[in-house]
Amino acid sequence: MLKIISICTLLFSVLITEVHAQKKLPPVFLSDLEGKRMNLNKLSEDHPVILSFWATWCEPCLRELSAMDRDLDLIENELNSKLAAISIDDSRTTSRIVPLLKGNEWSFEVFLDQNQDLKRTFNIIDIPHTIIVFRNKIVYEHTGYINGDERVLYEEIRSIQKQ
Repeated sequence: MLKIISICTLLFSVLITEVHAQKKLPPVFLSDLEGKRMNLNKLSEDHPVILSFWATWCEPCLRELSAMDRDLDLIENELNSKLAAISIDDSRTTSRIVPLLKGNEWSFEVFLDQNQDLKRTFNIIDIPHTIIVFRNKIVYEHTGYINGDERVLYEEIRSIQKQ
């Protein structure tokens, strides 16, 4: 019986460690709207980066990005972070991105994941899906959006930077 308890305790410890382990950002190259390729790992070396996976047809995504765009000064200056919106629109809907950005007057960086390779790499099923990456490690993930979720995100960034 003692042996079973010891084995269960060991397995539980391994499971807890795996759940709390930080995942490393894989080497990822995405193109921006002008076709320029960017290494996402370079973005998160010195400061936290918010990666927001979205699509033009996703209403909650658009609300989340609008909220974060309103707070872009806070994100970039007070939190010393960066917002990178990663569109998972495919070839049929990619043409909607630029008019949507201009219509909303959004000023954050947008990258394209047209083949959804990065989405699959992160095993993202639902969008919006928001990830905070710091020093090339995934330190926070959240799926979905309701008004105010961005404030929780900002508090996560503050707590990360205190560590």
